[in-house]
This record gives sequence, structure tokens and C-alpha cells, in this order.
Amino acid sequence: MQGGLTAARIEERLGGPATWVIERDAHALMLHEAGSYHRLQTWLDGRRTSLGDPLPGEMWLAPAGREYRGAAEGGAVRYVAVEIPADALTIAAGGRALAGHDDRALAALVRGLAAGEASAATPLLTLLAATLDGAAVRPAPVAVARRIDALLALIEARIEMSLTVEDMAAEAGMSVNSLIVHVARATGRTPAQYLLRQRLRRACWYLMNRPLSVAEIAFATGFSSHAHLCAAFRAKLGASPGEWRRRNASAAIAGGE
Repeated sequence: MQGGLTAARIEERLGGPATWVIERDAHALMLHEAGSYHRLQTWLDGRRTSLGDPLPGEMWLAPAGREYRGAAEGGAVRYVAVEIPADALTIAAGGRALAGHDDRALAALVRGLAAGEASAATPLLTLLAATLDGAAVRPAPVAVARRIDALLALIEARIEMSLTVEDMAAEAGMSVNSLIVHVARATGRTPAQYLLRQRLRRACWYLMNRPLSVAEIAFATGFSSHAHLCAAFRAKLGASPGEWRRRNASAAIAGGE
């Protein structure tokens, strides 16, 4: 135990599609470090919180006393699980869940805690509380939340296909302006930003877990060309796909699928 928190590195393997439930008296913060879980989905209190392929450095939070569910299509994963006493962190009802969250500073504190650094506990709680405060939003009506939920699932299923904001608005049965407001409320991003992020996440997962060329990955993830994918990688990730693959080669777990 470090500063009232406990942290452990865990490795799990799924032989095929699987689901799980976390419902505990303490908060559980999970930092994905490596692995090949494919098409991970998570729900909090019955509402979808994330879809896609988890990448190293992304985090999920299962709040105390609430039902958190997950599902994946199989593979292996290595992650750090941090148990946080319920009275050490206040989580307001509503707002965006912490799911698929990428924050290098927070991830470094989680890794420090797992390495036995007790001094990481207080800044971790402080940064985590600030992150949750920044995600506080007015919850959408149930009917709207269901439409956005369905749209996000559709994006994941058709990620290799062309999807304009107008297409997404039509699928959700909303005006473009309403779609932008509600997707931003649910994800913290505009529809176009969310779509690009999900395409990049899928491309990164392929780079780590499949022996595909960059051109093949571009085609499989909705980019118009090899050059388009490379430009998006440099703009958003600061590296070419090849550089990113080499840098993250250690994040694959041998025999994971």
C-alpha cells in the first residue's frame, strides 16, 4: 500500500469473447500497459463509456458502488490496477466517465505507484480529481444518450468506410448542430475528432498486433491512402506509423491471441 492506495500489475488472457463486471466498495483505476484485447467496450451503470482497441497509456476508472461492465473479443492484456478508497476521491454523479483516457502525467504517477513510490499517491489523487472535474457535464436525456450510444457503435463497425458529419447526423436522427453538441458532451470531442481518434486507435492496434503494411492498415481504418494515414500520425502522434510501431513493439504480448 502506498499512501492509502494499492497498485498491482496484472496480466490476463481471454481465449475468445468475454464479459466481466466490476462492482466494489473502492474505486478501481486501470492503466493499460500492453496487450491485444480487441474491440474493448465498457459500460458504467448501463451506459456505454468507450469502444475500440485499448492502447498503452490509456486509463479506465470504475467508481466505487457503481456497476462497471467490460467486454472484449479476446486476446491478452497487461495493466496496472490501482485501488482507491471511496473516501479518498469524490466522484460526482453524471459527467463523462474516465474511459480510454490518455494522460501521460497521470499514467506516469500510476506507474510510479506500482513501482513502490509512495510519494506518487497524493499527486495522483489530485490530478485524478482535477481530471474528473474537467469532465463534469450535464447528462443528456436518456433517449438522446441512446442515439449517441448507437451512433458510436456504428462508427466502430464502419470505421473503414467514409462517414461525413452529415452522414452521422442522419444516422442519429439529429441536426448537425445537435449532433456536435451531444457527441462533444458524451466524448469531449466533435464528431469528426472522435472519428479520427477511433481510426488512429484502430490503426495503432493493428501496428502492434498484426503484420500488416501501413498501406493495408490505412485501407482497413478509413484513411484514403498511405500518405493520409502518415500525415494523421505525424499531426496527432508526432511520429510516422513505422516509428510508432517500433517504439511500441514491447506493448505486444507474445501468444496473446
